[in-house]
Amino acid sequence: MMKVSRLYLRILLAFILVLLVAIAGVGVLLKMGHMRPPFTLHAKNRTEALKQIVGLEISDSAGLTPELRDRLNRVLDIYSNAFNGQAWIENEQGEIVAKSFSTRPLTGEEKLNLKLVTAEGDRIYFIRKGKKGSIYSYGPLETPLGPLTVHLLNQWIARNEQIWFMEGLALMATVAALLLIPVSRRITRPINQMTKSAGKLAQGDFSPRVDESPKDELGTLARTFNHMASSLEKMVRGGRELTANLSHELRSPLARIRISQQIIRERLDAGRTDGISKHVRRMEEEIDHMDSLIDQIMRLSKLDLQEPPPREDMADLAEMLEEAAERVRPLSGGRNIPVRLDLSPMPPYRCCKQDIRIVLDNVLSNAVKYSPDNNPVDIACESDNEFATIRVTNAYPPLSKDELETVFVPFRRLGYDNVEGNGLGLAFARKIVEDHAGTINASSGDGEFRMTIRLPQH
Repeated sequence: MMKVSRLYLRILLAFILVLLVAIAGVGVLLKMGHMRPPFTLHAKNRTEALKQIVGLEISDSAGLTPELRDRLNRVLDIYSNAFNGQAWIENEQGEIVAKSFSTRPLTGEEKLNLKLVTAEGDRIYFIRKGKKGSIYSYGPLETPLGPLTVHLLNQWIARNEQIWFMEGLALMATVAALLLIPVSRRITRPINQMTKSAGKLAQGDFSPRVDESPKDELGTLARTFNHMASSLEKMVRGGRELTANLSHELRSPLARIRISQQIIRERLDAGRTDGISKHVRRMEEEIDHMDSLIDQIMRLSKLDLQEPPPREDMADLAEMLEEAAERVRPLSGGRNIPVRLDLSPMPPYRCCKQDIRIVLDNVLSNAVKYSPDNNPVDIACESDNEFATIRVTNAYPPLSKDELETVFVPFRRLGYDNVEGNGLGLAFARKIVEDHAGTINASSGDGEFRMTIRLPQH
């Protein structure tokens, strides 16, 4: 058996209350005569519309030619068929100049009951014939051919308009009550889903997400909930990764500090001071290294937790690449690694310029540091009006697919212990590029290693 929710009952009762008040108000207005029956308004609108159509047909005519009569007859046929009635046009002498019938529908003996006279001079009558009746309306039309009168006659089944209106409202209330069932479920389903997901979040499970496809307030609430869940998941995951990475990366310098400490203690116990200053310097270097490492880890963790900075700078990527190339050239030392540029003109790119500079410095410095001696680093950029593409290529032994992805993982360095760094540079670069809605990928082949950055221009 279907369970009726309290929310559905509240919505239904509120709707019924509003509907009853509306019915009572409309009923009072009908009884007092402040509201006209619907058929008079329909007849008024149809007459005005037909007068405008006829006026447009006649506006450019110099006389009532046979061609014009044919056009008017076709217009009246179409219009009368649309409303299941008859239409005709009379001149000032009462002669019919265009019509939609073969036999005149009114004999002149009908009893006309005037219902409405409009400000434009249109008259609307009701003709009763037993339980059936007709709505007859006509209105004057000034044309270049002289004054004309447009006539309309529509069939109508006589009914009490007030009863018809009340029955319509009752039917609407019934249909609305049925439609409120899926409406209330549409409201309660995502709320129940969010309640269950919130319970799982409280238990430490950050995987549940709710449907955020609706484009209304519920969709906004769902998107906010998912954003909150993602932020919490990033915070917890970032904390766990931070702890794991710190424990892994700090062991080596701590071990070296401990060794230097033991050596110093042994020499002091033996009354010796020679070589102590060297070990103190080593300890200071290791402490500075750990301090720098912790600072970079904290910055990388913040990139995951914070919203991306606003992209308010207009940058010339080709110019930024030239500047980055100048900054990394000294890194080659005496290894004879030329940095070659092949830069196409680039349209202005909206970005966070400081962050893009970090990306270019990290990518280019990695290329110079890992390139074998006497091998160039090639830097190229181009634009196709949709994406700005940057390619940095250097000589390097072939890498597997897993190794190509590993270069973006923090603290992974492909086994080059003699190269300075801690494996965080490309992790920074990927995060920044993704915050700019772009992509950064590594590829390997023919003795070359290539880093490709694609940034959307819009």
